[in-house]
Amino acid sequence: MAEQMRTMLHWVALASPAFMVVSLLAPVGFAFRRRRWALVAFCVLVVQFGAEQFHAPVVAACAGLAVEACSVIFLLRGWRQSRDLHADWLARLNMGPPVVLHLPFEGRWRAVGTGPWAARNHHLAASDQWFATDWVRVDGASLGSLVLAPVAGVVAFVENQQPDKPARRWVQRDVANPAGNYVSIRIDGREDVFVILAHLEQGSIGVWPGQTVRAGDPLGRCGNSGNTSSPHLHVHAQPGEQVSPGAVWGVPVLFEGRTNWIRSGEVLEGKLLRAESANA
Repeated sequence: MAEQMRTMLHWVALASPAFMVVSLLAPVGFAFRRRRWALVAFCVLVVQFGAEQFHAPVVAACAGLAVEACSVIFLLRGWRQSRDLHADWLARLNMGPPVVLHLPFEGRWRAVGTGPWAARNHHLAASDQWFATDWVRVDGASLGSLVLAPVAGVVAFVENQQPDKPARRWVQRDVANPAGNYVSIRIDGREDVFVILAHLEQGSIGVWPGQTVRAGDPLGRCGNSGNTSSPHLHVHAQPGEQVSPGAVWGVPVLFEGRTNWIRSGEVLEGKLLRAESANA
C-alpha cells in the first residue's frame, strides 16, 4: 500500500511541468496574464523539485498537484474570457459606422496587438483601446520614423514631454502616462470622435492644439515613450480628446482601401500624400 502511494505521488509530481507548459502554450487569455502565471508556476515547481531532492514526496506531490489544478483553472478561465471578449468585440464592431483612416506612415509596417482575440490583442484589457492597432516597421527601423495625420481635422491635445525609454523585451510600465507622447485629432465630420497616435518621440511633435491638419500632414516621429517594450506607433479612435484607459469605449477603425478590420501580422504599405511631408 505504501509503495502504491509513493508511485501515485511520484506520477502526480512528474506530470506538473507538462500541465504548466500546456497552459502557457494554449492561445487563450491575455499574454501578460500568461507571463504572470508562468512566474508563479515556476516558483512552485522550484519548491516541488527541492522537495524531491530532500526526499519529501508528499510535499513534492502537493506542489505538483497545485500546479496541475491551477493550470486547468487558468485554461478554463482564459478560454471563457477569450470567448466572451471575442463575441463582445464583434458585436460592438457593428454598433456604428467605423472611422476610416489613411495609413499614418510611409513604408511597410506590420500590425500587431489587434483583433478580437485576447491572446493576440492586449488592448482588449482597456475599453477605449478595443479597436487599437500597434504598428512596427517591417525593417525594424520604427524609432524616428515619420508619423502622419491619418485624417483631416483639428488637433485637440498634444503631449510632447514624456521621456523615451530604452528598447527592451519587457513592458516598461508608466501608469501616469501610458500613452507617452501623443497627438489627439478631432475628426472633420465626426466631431465627437478623436484619433489618438501614441508613443511618439519626445520633442518630435510639430503640431499644437487648435491647429488644422490634413490627412498626410507630418505630426511627429515614432518613439518609445509610455507603456511600451519597443518603439512602435499606437493608433486608436475614441469619443474623448485625452487618453484615459478604460474611461470610454473605443470606436471601430478601418484603414484606407479595406472593407474589414486589420488582423495581427498583416503588413500594409503607406505612402506620402504630399511631397512636403518628406522634408518634415
